[in-house]
This record gives sequence, structure tokens and C-alpha cells, in this order.
Amino acid sequence: MSRKQTAIAIVLVFCFSLSPLAAFTFEYNESLSKASDITLGLTLVTPGVLGLIAPPSDYIAIVSSYAGTMVSAYGVRTVLKQVIHKPRPYVGQIDRPADTSEDYESFPSGHSIMAFSAAAYAQTMQLLFYPDSTTMKAVSATTWILAATTATLRVISGNHYLEDVLAGAAIGSAIGFLGPYLTYRLLQRDSNAPHILAGPVVGMQVSF
Repeated sequence: MSRKQTAIAIVLVFCFSLSPLAAFTFEYNESLSKASDITLGLTLVTPGVLGLIAPPSDYIAIVSSYAGTMVSAYGVRTVLKQVIHKPRPYVGQIDRPADTSEDYESFPSGHSIMAFSAAAYAQTMQLLFYPDSTTMKAVSATTWILAATTATLRVISGNHYLEDVLAGAAIGSAIGFLGPYLTYRLLQRDSNAPHILAGPVVGMQVSF
């Protein structure tokens, strides 16, 4: 992980630790819970801007790269939630979701894993492949903001404890970094692998 990414992660953890989120458990709030679903959706969609600035011939390579990262993140999320049985803050409360199937899937926060995977993916792609792209810098910053908002909403909506979202953010960031980084290493070692085209339009091209 680059120094910039490490600094961002430290700042996010520091901000969470100093906030009232670290001291209180919030009552379940359905509206805030739905809001976290919306911000998660926006976080996952935002890196798709990469596909919009790339030529159509590169779409398959880009979609495959991002999809692989997200599938990995979802797989890790699912396994951990099935192995770790931690009750959510709203268990035992009067105001709570009608669905009880996820009552003991609090750790880690799946929303945070997915959101921070998307944010770290966009950041790593921008740093490794096109550091001079103004568009991708904006996309990277936007995904981090949306990811942090999603994590915050998961706590104040009463769905998670602070440690749930912090763990999710750390796991997601690691997965989001590894996807583009491994691709970058592959491109360095194999001249026949998909490669990056840098110029007025930046994208990925598959060559065989």
C-alpha cells in the first residue's frame, strides 16, 4: 500500500476514534439504514467512470478487473459473517428490522467491506496506471468520501458497532488494493497480458 493510501486509512481510523461513534450504541433507524444502502450503491458505481473514458474495445478488460475485485470482496464478506456470529446492536431492541436472518452477522460490516474495496480499487488504479488523470483523481476522492459516509451511516443507523465498520474498512481496503496491484505486477512480467494505454483517453487493451 502506498504512503498516500496508508495516510488516508490512518486519518479515517483517527476520525472515527475521536467521534461520538466510538462511545455510543445507536438505536436502529430504518431511514438511515436505507441511506447507507444508497451510498453503498453510489460507491460501487462510481469507479465505473473508468469504463466511460475508455474506448469500447477495452470495456471487457475493465469490467473483468473490477468485477474480480468485487467478487473477492463479497466472498470474504460472506465467509467471515458465517464464521463469526456477533449480534447486531439492535438485537433485543423494540425498534428493529422485521427480518431476523442477519441478527448475528454484525462483524465485519459487509457494507464497509464492499464500499472500501471500491474506494481502494479506484485509488490504486489511479496511482498505478494514470497518476496524471484529473478525472480519475476526482473519482478516487469521491469513492473515499462515499465509503466513509457509508461506514458512518452503518453505525448511526444502529446496524453495526464501530469495530465492525473499522474492520470492514481495513479488509475492504486491502482487497481493493490487491486487485489493481496484482494486475500491475502481471503487466510488468508478461508482455502478452492486458496492458494500459495512456494518452488523452486512458484504458486497458487486451492483446494475445
